[in-house]
Amino acid sequence: MERAEHSFGRAFLFAMAVLVIAAAFGFRFNDSATIVVLVLGVVLLGLPHGALDPLVASKVFGGSASYNSAIFYAAYLLSVCCYALLWIRLPTLGLTGFLIIAAYHFGNDWSPRGSALTRLGYGLTVVTLPAVLHPGSEAQIFVLLGTQHAQTIVTTSRLLAPLAVVAGGVGALLQFKQRRSDLEELLAIVAGAILLEPLVYFTCYFSLLHSPRHLLETARDLGLTSFRSIALRSLPILAATLALAVLFYLHLQGTPSSGRILMTVFIGLAALTVPHMLLDALASKNGKQSR
Repeated sequence: MERAEHSFGRAFLFAMAVLVIAAAFGFRFNDSATIVVLVLGVVLLGLPHGALDPLVASKVFGGSASYNSAIFYAAYLLSVCCYALLWIRLPTLGLTGFLIIAAYHFGNDWSPRGSALTRLGYGLTVVTLPAVLHPGSEAQIFVLLGTQHAQTIVTTSRLLAPLAVVAGGVGALLQFKQRRSDLEELLAIVAGAILLEPLVYFTCYFSLLHSPRHLLETARDLGLTSFRSIALRSLPILAATLALAVLFYLHLQGTPSSGRILMTVFIGLAALTVPHMLLDALASKNGKQSR
């Protein structure tokens, strides 16, 4: 598993380097290609990292497997539906909440080895830095996600981003001798956030670094030692998630196609992240998971 995690880390750095170099020479994905990259990246590599949550819950709560499974699925689904409804009714609150949650959650990608300063800086950098050089694109995405206060969110992100980069950079430098990969990943994130379109940058980070790292750590904690065992355990919840996503997409009829896809992806991710993070916190508190 450690070798696999290292491989995915190298794959992220390589992919980001290729995309950044291509962008520096003027290459850009058109809107349709960007949407395809986003959807495929999230579905194929992003969503699986939360698909082991039922096994984590079983390990955390113990007891009767059938009873606890029913309670877990009911609570998980209720949480997902509540956050999706919150976003639809109050999109600015839903989006802002997601960005805050994402900054904290993404920062935990470095929790097994990074200081609190590193985690804070990395998480905020991932979320806020694209707004510095791509304010128009960021605002357009936020508008498509339903908010009427896109410019305020972009302005706030631009104020926080430099502080986040400095915090992450200081943390990475302080532990450079122990782990140079932290600084390499931070530099790749900064370069990607600056040169790539926000959705392409997000897809690369989320699908090639965050999701595989989290999935492999969780699998190791659960004693799953092969990709086959991970896949077999992940497929049921992954299939259910995709079915819910299709139903949500169909529910948004009347919204422009690009907006429907973005809302399905990001509202879905936000709604899934809330119970996912709560379960992570319980697992960490009970010493049943590394983070």
